[in-house]
This record gives sequence, C-alpha cells and structure tokens, in this order.
Amino acid sequence: MKIEIKPNCDMYDQRFIIVDDDGKLLDDAQGYGYKSKQKAIKAMWYKFKGGKQKINQKQQERKKFFNQYKGLEKFLDKIYENNYKEISRGEVTNEDILAEIKKEFNVDMPKEYLTWKYD
Repeated sequence: MKIEIKPNCDMYDQRFIIVDDDGKLLDDAQGYGYKSKQKAIKAMWYKFKGGKQKINQKQQERKKFFNQYKGLEKFLDKIYENNYKEISRGEVTNEDILAEIKKEFNVDMPKEYLTWKYD
C-alpha cells in the first residue's frame, strides 16, 4: 500500500488517496481525498494495518488489569483529584504516582495505563 496524490485535484489544494501496490484505489475518504499525507497514513494504519484491533486489544488488557485489582481505579482517581495542581505544575510525576500504587497495592502498573485516551 502507498499514498498518492488524488488525480484531477486542484494544484493548490492537493488531496491524497490510498492505493495498493498495483495502483488500485483502496480508500479516498468518501471521494474527497485526505487533506494531508499524514492523515492518509494514519487512516491507512487504522483501517488496513490492524490499528483498530491493536486499540481494542489494549483496551481489553487495561480493563482486565483493573478488574484484577479492585479499588485501584478509584485510588488512581483520588490521587488525580487530590493532586491536580501539583501534577499540572510538575511537582508530582507519573513515577511518583506509580510509586504510590506500588506501595498501596504492591503491583507494578504499566505507565501507559495512567493516561488512557480510549475510554
């Protein structure tokens, strides 16, 4: 798969499409074309290279982890709530939060579970 410039588009407003190795059109953003090459690459990763499955798999792993340790999610919410200003100023770091979780629950939580954007 590769990204190409959409044929017959305005020279000053180039659009991009996703084609296979033979040049056959795979995706063109419903006929409009992607506004940037980066957006087309992101769409290609998400649609054709397993991006959606990877995201769903990570969501399931996170959910399974928090189900294993009851009360951990509430504890994490409480830490964020009580230390909101300190976190934003950089006085409390992710490592500090992970240390508190380790002390309270005796578990090494992956750092990526602290800031999860796919809930």
